[in-house]
Amino acid sequence: MRKEHYYLLAFNSTHFAISAETYLSKTIHVTIMPTLRKITASCGISIRIEPENYTKAVELINSNPKIKKNSMPYEISDENVIPLSYEN
Repeated sequence: MRKEHYYLLAFNSTHFAISAETYLSKTIHVTIMPTLRKITASCGISIRIEPENYTKAVELINSNPKIKKNSMPYEISDENVIPLSYEN
């Protein structure tokens, strides 16, 4: 079985998901994906960020208050979904 480890940003609305994808993709590689079923409080679109880009993604999100306020970061490790904070 393949081991998965990545970060996921879930959003309050599709609008913020698209805005974040546009904003982040100017600097780092991101992938739009369906929101995982284990994450229930969000719209259906999320952004996948590979571990090597996560620190830069957090820096970018911290400098954009609208995206920060309307998104929630998660760490995905195999089957585990771990809520995170941008302050970490």
